[in-house]
Amino acid sequence: MNIRNFNIRFQHCDIKVKLPKGYFKRKAGPYPLVIVQDGDDLFKDIEREVIFVGLMQNDNDKIYAAWQDKVEDEAFYSAVDDYLLWISDQLLPYLKKCFNVSEQRLDISIAGASLGGLVALYALFKKPDTFGTYILISPSIWYPGFLTFMKQQPIIKEEEHVYWYIGTLEDEQHPEINTNILAQTEQGVDILNELLISEQITFHFVTNNKGLHQQIYFKKYFNKAVKKIF
Repeated sequence: MNIRNFNIRFQHCDIKVKLPKGYFKRKAGPYPLVIVQDGDDLFKDIEREVIFVGLMQNDNDKIYAAWQDKVEDEAFYSAVDDYLLWISDQLLPYLKKCFNVSEQRLDISIAGASLGGLVALYALFKKPDTFGTYILISPSIWYPGFLTFMKQQPIIKEEEHVYWYIGTLEDEQHPEINTNILAQTEQGVDILNELLISEQITFHFVTNNKGLHQQIYFKKYFNKAVKKIF
């Protein structure tokens, strides 16, 4: 058994944990923490000096949506505010108690792909006092009303680190929901650029001209994001 990779259960959530190679050495750490939506698919093949935690959710369409809506006959039921509150008030203190996690806000990251990426972006506006780093891999910026929501947010004065990736071929995969996803992404990036006013903020926006909305691209650019930020 690999003692650096294991599963735990906290309250209602199954969690996949991956510790850095040198974690058990004397005087090691503390380490940055990356909280990832949808388990360990994005990080299981990555070796970095961070603690990865992958949260397993059974009803993503009920948890990850910013608010209740319907897209192409698929209903989305929002519980994301309660979900983020649970992470900040219950899960994060538990993880800090169990593992050698940095106390610096900028070392606490939330990440995800697709709807999980939307959760991470939503957290930037709702939980800037909890997280300092946000990894957004092909976030579902197409979700009804999300761009309008972004326009209504106040200026972000705190130091934040943001990495946002999108594949330029994603429009062609799911035209029924992703119509104009690139244009909407560009709008979202422009809005976020206007809101992030601190000189200490770092914002990386990355595209791939051959990128599809697929796990192989999600993993590749998540790895690039972790290397870039940490």
